[in-house]
Amino acid sequence: MKKPKQYNITPAKGQALLNFQGRRFPEKIDLFEAELIEEVRGKKERQQNLFDKETDLNSDFRNLLIQGDCLSACAYLKSKNIKVDLVYIDPPFASGANYAKKIYLRSSGKSEIEADDSSIGEEVMYGDIWNKEDYLNWLYERLLVIRDVMSETASIYVHLDWHIGHYVKVLLDEVFGEENFVNEIVWQRKQAQAWASNQFGITNDTIFFYSNGDEHIFNPSHSKNDKDTQKYIKERFVFDDGDGRKYMKSPLVNPLNRPNLRYEFHGIKPPATGWLYSKERMDKLYNNNELVIPKNGTSRIYRKIFADQYKGQMIQNIWTDVPIVNPMAKERLDYNTQKPEKLLERIIQTSSGKGMIVADLFSGSGPTPKVANDLNRKFIACDIGINAIQTTRDRLIKSGAEFDILKIQDGLRLFRNPAQTTAKIFTIINGFKSRSDLNLNEFWDGGIAQSNGSYTPVKFSGIHEKLTKELLDVYLEEIYQLEYVSGRANDVIVIYAHKDIDIDQAYLNKQLNKTAKTTLKVKLVSLDNLLGEKGDALFMPDNADIKVSKSGKKYKVEMKKYFSPYLKNKIDDYNAKKTKQGALEQDLSKAVKISKSGLELIESVQFDTTLKKDVWTSNLRLEDKAGIKEKIKGTYLLDTNKFKIKIRNIAGDEIVIDGKELK
Repeated sequence: MKKPKQYNITPAKGQALLNFQGRRFPEKIDLFEAELIEEVRGKKERQQNLFDKETDLNSDFRNLLIQGDCLSACAYLKSKNIKVDLVYIDPPFASGANYAKKIYLRSSGKSEIEADDSSIGEEVMYGDIWNKEDYLNWLYERLLVIRDVMSETASIYVHLDWHIGHYVKVLLDEVFGEENFVNEIVWQRKQAQAWASNQFGITNDTIFFYSNGDEHIFNPSHSKNDKDTQKYIKERFVFDDGDGRKYMKSPLVNPLNRPNLRYEFHGIKPPATGWLYSKERMDKLYNNNELVIPKNGTSRIYRKIFADQYKGQMIQNIWTDVPIVNPMAKERLDYNTQKPEKLLERIIQTSSGKGMIVADLFSGSGPTPKVANDLNRKFIACDIGINAIQTTRDRLIKSGAEFDILKIQDGLRLFRNPAQTTAKIFTIINGFKSRSDLNLNEFWDGGIAQSNGSYTPVKFSGIHEKLTKELLDVYLEEIYQLEYVSGRANDVIVIYAHKDIDIDQAYLNKQLNKTAKTTLKVKLVSLDNLLGEKGDALFMPDNADIKVSKSGKKYKVEMKKYFSPYLKNKIDDYNAKKTKQGALEQDLSKAVKISKSGLELIESVQFDTTLKKDVWTSNLRLEDKAGIKEKIKGTYLLDTNKFKIKIRNIAGDEIVIDGKELK
């Protein structure tokens, strides 16, 4: 991979307020190449054309779904001079938990089993276990680069909770300036619930709303769904004229002294301060039967506010009327931390207009781009995990969106997502032991035990983190302490996913010689090289037996067999766990077994009949996605024998097979 180009990061607008040990202030961002891997062109061409006529704002812009880290995605946007009008991000909350989803065997017919019973375990989607300082440095850098791709009138909504939100508020003041803070929104995501007996229940998240400059878009929104407004409607809208149409009476007295609005109207003298509206406006209301005219000339005139036209109360900063995604909701995707579409709908309608570009750089299951597309906005969605990209892709296709999928070519080979890659890294290091086994502190990930009782401590900088000179200095201070704590360490390994261009083994050796604080040897190891040496075991591909035959004027494609080494191991582990728990001792027939065909291991099948070089364009009419209780169809009729087929298993792994290789 060639050396990436670098962009300067614009310094923060505000004063640095949050100080902690190891605080870093990044200055540059790497630009990696982005490969177009799929073009999705929807079926709803007519609707798209109508939208193009409605507004030509950003009419040439292609919606983007980007697989890669937020930093790399923003560098790409910057290289293309793309500015976004609204950003919503729902980053990790530093909650101290790993988030996973269940994976299900797809079953049907007589072998159908309940969804709960068909789960063969969980796949970690992303890790949210952080050292606080690492998290704040990580997010600060991303906030800086996000601001660099925001337009002058753009806004950003940052969704967090009680774990870390109060610290991030200070970072946001630094990045965007205290003067550009707009609101702290409290979203009540759940009702009262059982909690610890010594504290109040936690039922809310916090969303920080900032503008990028002096001006920003704000379209006031209203709600009729919260309890207070429902009570208000019930108590106030009590009048009707016999037609069943409820209304309330609203005074027409001007709160200011307006002599020019003092005029007699239908025999009624004006209030001392004047009417609320002009004579022309009052005549229009009268002709539309929107006024209550008293029978005597001494009573007041009121305006009728009809219940069916009442927008509701203006939304304030406490949102109690947007429920979480319940288990039976149509939009539910069984994705941890999934946010409701209604929440995104309110944010997008409030802070953007039609045709504007809405970005979500931690898109997860994809509610933001989906809602943006529904509301005739353009969108950019980004996530580093393949599972999130697949979920968002399928969701957008279902909603009729058109978009391109890009993959950032940062040279990093991921095992599904960062959390699973991190967990797997240490399994391919011979003799690796956990830090608790070696009595190391929390800084270290573990170490390699030697037969003589010594060990080699191992530190991995993380998937998201770039190894900078400043960060390396922090690591070296920890390394210097090793000789004082224990004489058992003889050398050290530092594994990195990304690093500054200037950092290499020679630079590290120079720093060690300059300080002369340790005799330990410190070795730098690239994650890419580590996986390149031993990673084939992690990335062993699935295989499929597919038959193609002529069927009249069509070509029949039959999925005969499918096998996944990874899922086979997953099922074996599941059965072993059940046996250990005693669940299978009496009845081995209840053990999970892969069928002869193995089709229950497949989540979806796609076909590309365009055969564009290096770019996948799915034939949406041929896409076959299994439900939890349904297998794929397994047999497909095509108009051509020139195609590629993409098969995705239930864990998210994909293989692509060229039709030319099939018989």
